[in-house]
Amino acid sequence: MPNKTLIVYYSLTGNTKFIAESIKEEIKADILAIKPKKELDPESSSRFFWGGYQSAMKKKPKLEPFDINPLDYDFITIGTPVWAWNFSPPIRSFIKNYDLKGKNVALWSCSAGGTEKALNRLEENLKDVNIVGKLNLIEPLNKNAEEAKQKAVDWSKQIIS
Repeated sequence: MPNKTLIVYYSLTGNTKFIAESIKEEIKADILAIKPKKELDPESSSRFFWGGYQSAMKKKPKLEPFDINPLDYDFITIGTPVWAWNFSPPIRSFIKNYDLKGKNVALWSCSAGGTEKALNRLEENLKDVNIVGKLNLIEPLNKNAEEAKQKAVDWSKQIIS
């Protein structure tokens, strides 16, 4: 088991947060919720347009400061929602701000579809990291939450060992 594990995630509607907290319980990791300084309204129907636009244009929003240094961790999992078949702009900002070179990294996403393409794009943007696993989850809170949670827990136990 890695010495220090960090779960980094961004969640607009709660799906990614649900999975992050499920994994945290299982592998006893620290957790870092990425927050953009200017957030989309999760209740607005325009979030699809603006989120998709930001993702397609590869925007990197400014992030709220946090008190964890991700570079202090040996193993990092990164969780993102999928927007327009891509990973979310706040995660793009995170990986721009932190060079994870040489780290063991696991990637996971929550979406209504298109997750494999998004995780492949995220992997392409991570330079010189050791990708130890990827997981795609379809609408964990809208489908079967307990099944999605169990899938995430089983996956996290597998990648951490």
